[in-house]
Amino acid sequence: MGLFALPVPNYRLGIHSRTGNRKVDDGEENAASGPDRDTPSHLPSDSINPLSHPPDTLRQFAVAGLSPEDEVPSKTHPLFPHKPLPSGGSGRRQGARHDSVASAATALESEDDRTVAKTQDKSTTVKQLTERLKHLSTMTAIMHRCLNDGDIARAKRAFGLIVQSKFVDIRLGGLWAVGSEILMRDGEADEEQRQQQQHQQQQSSLPSSPPQPQQSAVIEIEQEGTRRWGSAANMDKVRFYFETLIQQHPHDQLRPHLTSALDFWPALFGIEIYNLAAEFRGAVRRLEATLPEENEDSFMADDDDAMGVGTGVDSDVDVDVDMADPDEAFEARRRRREQGKKRSEWAARDELRAETMGAAERVAKQMDATMENKPYATHRGLLWLRANLALFIGDLYIPSRLLEEDRGEETEDGLRARAESIEERGALDRRKEEQGRARTLFRKILDGGGELDGWALKFVNAGEEDEHDVSVVDVW
Repeated sequence: MGLFALPVPNYRLGIHSRTGNRKVDDGEENAASGPDRDTPSHLPSDSINPLSHPPDTLRQFAVAGLSPEDEVPSKTHPLFPHKPLPSGGSGRRQGARHDSVASAATALESEDDRTVAKTQDKSTTVKQLTERLKHLSTMTAIMHRCLNDGDIARAKRAFGLIVQSKFVDIRLGGLWAVGSEILMRDGEADEEQRQQQQHQQQQSSLPSSPPQPQQSAVIEIEQEGTRRWGSAANMDKVRFYFETLIQQHPHDQLRPHLTSALDFWPALFGIEIYNLAAEFRGAVRRLEATLPEENEDSFMADDDDAMGVGTGVDSDVDVDVDMADPDEAFEARRRRREQGKKRSEWAARDELRAETMGAAERVAKQMDATMENKPYATHRGLLWLRANLALFIGDLYIPSRLLEEDRGEETEDGLRARAESIEERGALDRRKEEQGRARTLFRKILDGGGELDGWALKFVNAGEEDEHDVSVVDVW
């Protein structure tokens, strides 16, 4: 046996968990160890009237000197009793007994031949099975080794060869989880190589001067974005993989210990939620790196117009204002630039939040449809994932204007005090609804005997008036 457990059922390995409850006493053991009776091979040795002859036939067998285990002579010899039986003895009974002894001897010889043939076949089968198990053990070790070394292409080929074997059950040994990881990380090496080439091209484009701080920030953000697990481009394949497993292995209430859809659904939703959070964080980092440069270029033109570079009338008015009070005009232009920069950033962030929220709500809708029926409605893993997704969606409702970095974390009352429009107040109301849904799901976990993390327990115990703002983005 190799280092890793084989995903092969016990009955394939010759291991049987059930043992016979019937006890054999000494009399039965002695009877079984005695000489074999002249009975057919497919019947037990102590059978009475194994061929089910009627009583009249048995009485005729007794007169003819035949045993209940013998066949009716008319089946073996046509036209009997109108034609005599072929026998080498002088009497009818002696001939019948001779035929019976001869048939018994022939049966014993054929039984010995069959026993020898079965023993040879069994030894051959055991040898073939051993070789196949050794091959599966080697392929399993190769798959895990390649997966650990990051060689996803070879791990994928090894996984494909393993699941093609009829001896393998993908539900055993966590093989189904390994398959999902291989699919999610497929093309990981190609993506890293592509980003390294882009990094080299960006460095070679400016050989005489060092990279600007803004360019270095973009490169660093792109390198940090590759540290996420898997790739978003593989989500369709992973989703199809889990949906196939769910259809092939539905949950069986009579055998709840078996790996089934009750295990596949939480894994699929967990990957979906992780992918949403990872893509959102990566997009925010890239946006933070690119927005300052774009704002600097856009507002430089505004400054030129304000300084009178153009020939319009408005520019002349600005020049007169500047000449009247240069300090006040400079301060007004600076405030106008800062406000315009912030509005541009808020609009870009809100657009990104809206896209992520749409994808998160689709996942939440699918989770709600799955959790309508038992046992999914009380599954702790699904309840935990759905509660975290509700918190994530609630945070996405908050407008970017209310999330300035210099203010730090604020309570619900602080956010409402800063809300100016009806849309912002409505967004905070929807966030509060999502938080209430998450709190209800967390309480279901506690009522079912489960445990929560410290931040989740604090969130549940928080009162409606003094409610702490717990952001799921920081948790993930």
